[in-house]
Amino acid sequence: MKKYYAERHGLLTEQLQINFKELLSYFNQLFRYFSDKGYFEVAIKGAWIHNSNNDESKQVLSPSLLPSPEIYFAIHLQNKKAWPIWEYIEKYDEKTLFSVIEILYDHIGLYNYTTAKFEKDEQKKEFAEHINNILRAYKEGYYLEPTNGFIMKIPNIALREQLEYVGSEMSDSVFEQLTIASKLYYQFDSAIEQKKKAINILADILEKEREGVKNILNTEYEISKNEHDKLIFSIVNGFNIRHNRADQKGNYSREIWYDWMMQYYTSVIIAFYKLKRKYTE
Repeated sequence: MKKYYAERHGLLTEQLQINFKELLSYFNQLFRYFSDKGYFEVAIKGAWIHNSNNDESKQVLSPSLLPSPEIYFAIHLQNKKAWPIWEYIEKYDEKTLFSVIEILYDHIGLYNYTTAKFEKDEQKKEFAEHINNILRAYKEGYYLEPTNGFIMKIPNIALREQLEYVGSEMSDSVFEQLTIASKLYYQFDSAIEQKKKAINILADILEKEREGVKNILNTEYEISKNEHDKLIFSIVNGFNIRHNRADQKGNYSREIWYDWMMQYYTSVIIAFYKLKRKYTE
């Protein structure tokens, strides 16, 4: 997004801050903007082609908010007053608004009648950019992650790079596990048990590649190939992550250490698959 004079020259001394009522108002305007562009038409109605010869229409793509937007939102939010957005938005609380934004991100897109394809990548990118411009001004700042589409507190640069990794070096199934773990861990309303489960998912990815990890991570320097293995699995096996035994360490600041475990395991997985491609191709 273009930066104007004051921002380019570092003359903006105060950062925009908005309260929840203002966030709702800004979001409502954004939703209407994207609705007017037809970005949610396929999600709600599907895509139809009109045959002028017999004056009939044929559905070429089913709507994604099935069986209806009203039911879809009610089931996923456990709230009968979520859809239509313009009718209930003033009744939204924070968790409802954030969940609605995530749902809209998942279902945004346009049907290209020329190519007969559903296009969503550019629409998701545009939606995330505009939503993030207002989310970052709310409270301490929030962020709609543009790869996986979940809302979290604004991450540091290193964590953001992890979250925006697209998984080009790994299989679709592994990347899907990595994505699921990230969503479980970093969503704005994740509980401590969800975070524990996310770490378990990452440990399972590494467990399946255990021998490969031991060999690949030590290809560029000489140390015992068991050093990485010992560190990786002593964490999940000794700190009450995968096992619930009396000899497990459980009296520690899980909220703090879980962050380290999650980022460490994610980094190991990404590094492993990048090195694996480098040395096996």
